[in-house]
Amino acid sequence: MSSTSASTEGDYVYQEVNRLSVLDNEGKLTGVEVSKLFKYFTKNSNEIAEIEKSLKRSPNDEIKLMYLRELLTGQGDFPNLNSLKDVVEEIVRGLDFKMEQGFNKVRRAIEEAIYSPGTDLTGTDKGKTVMDKGTHIVFPLEWTTSSKRSGNGRFTNPPNRNADPREEEVQQYFINECKELEKSPNIKNKLIVVDKHSSLSLGTRKPDFLFISKGSHLNMLNVVAVGEIKKRGSDNFNSAQIGQAISFGEKVLQLQPRRTFVYVVLTDSIVINIYVVHRVDQNTRSNPTTQFTYQYITPASLEFSGARDADNTGWKLLVTIMESSPNILGWVEPSLKFGNNTVNLVRSIGVGRTSVVYEGKHNDALVAVKVAKKANYLPCFESEYTALNDLSSLNSLHIPKILFNSVDALVISQIGERIGNLRKKDIKDIISTLEKVHSLNYVHRDLRKYNLVRDQLGNIVIIDWGYSIKLEGNHNFAFAGALECMPDNILQSIVNDDDDIIYGPGVDLTCLVRSFYLMLHRPSLDRIPFDKEDDIKSRAQMMLNFWMGCGRSDVWDSIYNAIEILDYDQLIQQLERLF
Repeated sequence: MSSTSASTEGDYVYQEVNRLSVLDNEGKLTGVEVSKLFKYFTKNSNEIAEIEKSLKRSPNDEIKLMYLRELLTGQGDFPNLNSLKDVVEEIVRGLDFKMEQGFNKVRRAIEEAIYSPGTDLTGTDKGKTVMDKGTHIVFPLEWTTSSKRSGNGRFTNPPNRNADPREEEVQQYFINECKELEKSPNIKNKLIVVDKHSSLSLGTRKPDFLFISKGSHLNMLNVVAVGEIKKRGSDNFNSAQIGQAISFGEKVLQLQPRRTFVYVVLTDSIVINIYVVHRVDQNTRSNPTTQFTYQYITPASLEFSGARDADNTGWKLLVTIMESSPNILGWVEPSLKFGNNTVNLVRSIGVGRTSVVYEGKHNDALVAVKVAKKANYLPCFESEYTALNDLSSLNSLHIPKILFNSVDALVISQIGERIGNLRKKDIKDIISTLEKVHSLNYVHRDLRKYNLVRDQLGNIVIIDWGYSIKLEGNHNFAFAGALECMPDNILQSIVNDDDDIIYGPGVDLTCLVRSFYLMLHRPSLDRIPFDKEDDIKSRAQMMLNFWMGCGRSDVWDSIYNAIEILDYDQLIQQLERLF
């Protein structure tokens, strides 16, 4: 390369950097970035020619800015022309820092409403409900005859008796004492206590400890009873502490099908409270609901005393539970019967708003088993069964096939894994499948990342058809589905408080495109439980504002145009160009 050529190339690169620092928008290069780039060029003068080629081939300023910033971060294999593909993909994702902040707020708000623990009450209100409306009962189990005259396991020296230790110390003391009970030859325990205060064990929840059968493995299907360890601020546990413990019991009843009650232990290693949470399903066709009722036992001292007249009530309560058979405590074998067919549940593989999904086995074949969390969601199961039964005529690899069903359970042939992103082949598979689905007048309405899984053969499968509708004359329905990927017109209808929303095939295509857009930017989104009222109107406005600032370019205009005219082939071509 001649010195004249090098000088010209260097001038162009420096001129472009200076120009990009005075753009009339927030994305322009900052003074600090300009200074760092000049230092980079000085240190890597042999790369100037390649940098100029890349800048000249960049179609717009956004890509040039992204490219130059990648130089500073050292990501990828810059500078070379192939690396421009990575930059283009970043632009396709289309989120600058300000948009990303807005999206994070929307994401948190949306997911708070999607993944409910199953009750609208706060912990404090739930605790008050238990004490105000719950039923006081005499301990219903046959009392233990075991005793422990010496050694640990008698709860005689809790760290909080005459001091104010950290709650973690109280928790560890309780767990250690339970372990001593398990080792004692005087205790005929059938259950063991598992410390879970620092890890998730009930979906997205973290109770302090669980009771499971001795010799079994830890799995939410094997939880027999649940417990919480809290420091009391007065003579009694407060409403929030009671409510939190009770919520874990409710969660167990949601995660274990056919189970109707569960024991809950609340303790501070000095006193012990026992509650029994019952699940009551009202399966009326017009308004199916699930409610919980509560029973409680008089609190008692947990310490075992060797005095002749000591009744040791609290200690006996705990040991009686540990010595009880799981079925006495409400646990039900994790299997479902459909006529003469039995499906054994192996493990939970997913928890959504309406259901828990399990890996199951039927005649040694793996299946997916979907069970309603509450009776309130039975209409979704009826809709899903009807839709999948009708769509079975398509004989598609990308639509689940129902093997068995009941009013609150579906057994599906395909078992799949969650995806982080889509493959190029998936685009055609999904859109071609949707075209066939739409030809039968069905609309999925909830097409998002979490409702796309990959089966054992690598095929993409569209799941969760509970919100699907069939367009038979009437296209107006109440809102259902995932706000984060809905079309603008539906978001606007929600903001306007429209009672009925107009749905059509374009809804599924827009949801797919926007889900793909979000997957490119955020390969995984953490699910966040919530305990508060869902403000769908304000969240719809947030989402509407978000999409107004994203995905606006010639490429995305072509994609949305293909959706508007329902040109499925053109949409496939446009999206495949992004790979």
